[in-house]
Amino acid sequence: MRVVVDQDLCGTTGQCVLTLPGTFRQREPDGVAEVCVATVPQALHAAVRLAASQCPVAAIRIIESHPGDDERASAEPAPSPAKPERHAVKHQRNPGGHDGTV
Repeated sequence: MRVVVDQDLCGTTGQCVLTLPGTFRQREPDGVAEVCVATVPQALHAAVRLAASQCPVAAIRIIESHPGDDERASAEPAPSPAKPERHAVKHQRNPGGHDGTV
């Protein structure tokens, strides 16, 4: 299992850090939550699900792994958020050509 925090959505309440401080932390300058681990150990799966369910803005996403993924995941670095891609999609026009203004 891996866990990702949508840092653009994070409300900086710190609920995840209070629930599971070894897995989540808050950045000093702005209080946005970050994940401290690349792969969540099996023993913490229930606690991570609890932290995700308690996030008031649903900024925590759980990525379930399948048997055999643990060996690969431990060798790979944690994925970094693709902010430019997410913002690029937001600025694309509707294929029909309408820009949404009324």
